[in-house]
Amino acid sequence: MIIFALALPIIIADCHSRKIPNIYLYFYTYVGAMICVVKGFSNLILLLLVIAILALLHLCGMGMGDSKLIALIVVLLQFDGFTQFSSLLISIAFVSGVEISLYMVVFKVVARTIAMAPSIFIGTALYLATRAA
Repeated sequence: MIIFALALPIIIADCHSRKIPNIYLYFYTYVGAMICVVKGFSNLILLLLVIAILALLHLCGMGMGDSKLIALIVVLLQFDGFTQFSSLLISIAFVSGVEISLYMVVFKVVARTIAMAPSIFIGTALYLATRAA
């Protein structure tokens, strides 16, 4: 799928520097723009709600690159309702919790920050694998 085309470079960059460079997000932006030109926005109110929730998560400590990546994934997946977006966020939060737990078991310290790109891509794959067709 197109979402996972540049997953590896984004994951490596995020794990190395804890930042997702914009250069990697440009590909997703171009593809998302093409989808929006061809299909249009599926639900504009949902998109505004997604932006508001991601802004709130950014204020709570999530990185801006992670917020942009999740927003681009939402645009690429063309969600119809809020339940699909909340399911995606729940799967990302679950994978992030597993990542934090593994970090605590391996290094025996509580992680202050984590690289969210692996959690975002694995959570998205988990969402896509378990969603109703």
